[in-house]
Amino acid sequence: MKDPKSRFSVFKASTIKHKGIVATSLTTSRQWATIAHKNQTLRSKLMVIPNGMEGRPDLISQSAYGTPKYWWLICAVNNISDPFEQIIPGKTIKMPII
Repeated sequence: MKDPKSRFSVFKASTIKHKGIVATSLTTSRQWATIAHKNQTLRSKLMVIPNGMEGRPDLISQSAYGTPKYWWLICAVNNISDPFEQIIPGKTIKMPII
């Protein structure tokens, strides 16, 4: 039985091959593209990713919003499809004001 709160229940995920491994991707879904486009218009502030948060949008969300549940919003606004490769210390990202 699917967990109704799972991100895979909300978005129609597909599989892709990444670094030789088959993975489930939310960023190839039509819903993700719509959200990513709409979120480009959100007011935001800039944040420099600190050491210790590389590859962890959940930790960035926890630090900025007091909850890890907005990890996906951070990824969508910044067009991040692979947090392990794209969330690196010293990189400046947009943080939506919510």
